[in-house]
Amino acid sequence: MDQARLAGQALAAAAVVPDLMAASDLARARDTAELIGFEVEYGKSLVLDPDLREQDLGQWNGLTNEEISARWPDEFQARRAGQLGTVPGGEPGDDFFRRSVGAVRRLAGRGADVAVAVSHGGVVIALERALGLSAKGNRHPNLSGWWLEARGTGEDLELVPLERVDLLALGAETVTGRA
Repeated sequence: MDQARLAGQALAAAAVVPDLMAASDLARARDTAELIGFEVEYGKSLVLDPDLREQDLGQWNGLTNEEISARWPDEFQARRAGQLGTVPGGEPGDDFFRRSVGAVRRLAGRGADVAVAVSHGGVVIALERALGLSAKGNRHPNLSGWWLEARGTGEDLELVPLERVDLLALGAETVTGRA
């Protein structure tokens, strides 16, 4: 939780004041968003969106990487290569992609000047794919993602990537370099 506080302090130091804060409804994302919101003095209700959840990994849930790679070596290697395929008993990759990217588009369409969304690494990778950015081999450290600009409205809404952000680098340049 110290990381969330530090990230929020970095945003506050850069005068980033969100009009909207949203998070996956899973506790770790919600708690992180609440801590960031406290640091940036966000005074509105946090928007919880279950569509910002990580992909359900079915039989892989609760297992270590070593356990997964021993039981499903091909599927594990594909996943490590950035493929969002379906894992045994899990959410189909195409469904996850549509769900998570749709959630980000809905949030962007709400018209906030500045929005902060707290989600999970798989959601960031799915978003990168949707934006035509290379997700292959990307590993996202905690509290990293993208500054995006939403252009247009409704069906014409376009998400434009401005800059990859790593808030735990905690240098003011991390958050103030956005366009």
